[in-house]
Amino acid sequence: MGFASVFPQQAAMALDGCDRKITARAGEVNPWFVPRFVKHRINTLKDGLLMERGLLSELLCLKIQETAPRKLSIVAAGNIPLVCWHDVVCALAYAAAHPAAVEIEIKLSSADNVLLPFVIQTMGAMHAGCMEGIHVRFVTRVSQDTGAILFTGGSHAEMHYRRSFFGKAMLIRTGRTSVAFLQGNETGEQFAALAQDCFLYFGLGCRNVTLLLVPQDFDKQRFAGRFASAARTVLGNHEHYGNAFRHAKACALMSEGSVPDVMVIPDTCIITEDEALNTPVGMLHLVRYRSREDALDFISSRKEFIQCVAGTESLPLGQTQYPRFTDYADGLNTLEWLQKLSY
Repeated sequence: MGFASVFPQQAAMALDGCDRKITARAGEVNPWFVPRFVKHRINTLKDGLLMERGLLSELLCLKIQETAPRKLSIVAAGNIPLVCWHDVVCALAYAAAHPAAVEIEIKLSSADNVLLPFVIQTMGAMHAGCMEGIHVRFVTRVSQDTGAILFTGGSHAEMHYRRSFFGKAMLIRTGRTSVAFLQGNETGEQFAALAQDCFLYFGLGCRNVTLLLVPQDFDKQRFAGRFASAARTVLGNHEHYGNAFRHAKACALMSEGSVPDVMVIPDTCIITEDEALNTPVGMLHLVRYRSREDALDFISSRKEFIQCVAGTESLPLGQTQYPRFTDYADGLNTLEWLQKLSY
């Protein structure tokens, strides 16, 4: 049986093997990786593999020419657990389809260097496993002789890799965040779902909502009263988030003074009326729209900086952290890009 047909089941089994000991180690390395969020991420990836097994058996059957690069590098961010999982799956499919032996080297962030090595090692130990003939190596720096790089990270790191690997094939994803499109008549259940979109992983992921698009007459006080409890349930009592919240609160109040567009939801978040997409941890931005067309224009004009939009027919509130495999980061089809390395 080929890689694509066995990978989903075997990868799901390996993910399922991430027990309390492994998740605890991940949290020791990175205190933002609290057990419930690590487990949520693992379960989401595992369930996605099993639910999309049929689709993956087709998507992961690549056509790679012998002239394609034989060394592929992944540069991973460390903002949420297993953030580079999608790139790893695509790279494994590439290696499995290549007529020659391929080396995959993965440069992990020091903030997320426990989970993936465990999963790769577990898959590699399986009898008749999908990893047979595929060589994966974890590195502290990308080799100069790499053939192609899958990069996810911040703008400073991006500049470094562009300079250091000038002329190399690079797929770069960086700096996006997400938006929620609210109608103003959301139910308590929908507010609870929005809290998940905003605060799972403490809001550190590119699919976390950082900006709320709301109607002109949106009542912030009423929203805060209904949103606060759900948000605190997601956040829990976390020292690092609490420190970040207090810092964001102090900065907001110092810069805005008594201006009424700064609203503090105690021990939860600060909401300010601001069009910027990126926010500090512990802060949400709010933008009012006059009409649906006005809101859609706002989204369209910033589409290159928005990962996803929650509160739409295609992505209801509460679903941002459950992406399908074809919800490619930054809208860039990784599998298609890898196949084009042959030409």
